[in-house]
Amino acid sequence: MEHTMNDSLTRALDLTHALESAVSQQDWARASAIVEERSPLLMSLCPDQTPEALDKIRSIQRIDAGISARARSGMDRLSERHGDALQRIKSVSMYHTTGML
Repeated sequence: MEHTMNDSLTRALDLTHALESAVSQQDWARASAIVEERSPLLMSLCPDQTPEALDKIRSIQRIDAGISARARSGMDRLSERHGDALQRIKSVSMYHTTGML
């Protein structure tokens, strides 16, 4: 059982590296597919882990923290661009409304 758990954890770590790569390339479809594959592996972990397994889990957590920070930053930039675009639309609308007076 421990060997199977270690294989699952190794696979989860490999998928985490793949997820990090997908996010850095902004390949959200691939990232989503990786998360779907990885989630059951992580959910199947039991509380008692070997020191080697705990190292892998900590690596996954560190990488996930970086992924989350990168995703938040991307969302912030996207929101900012969206706000800028809405402001430009509002300005053009105001220009056209003023021009018709």
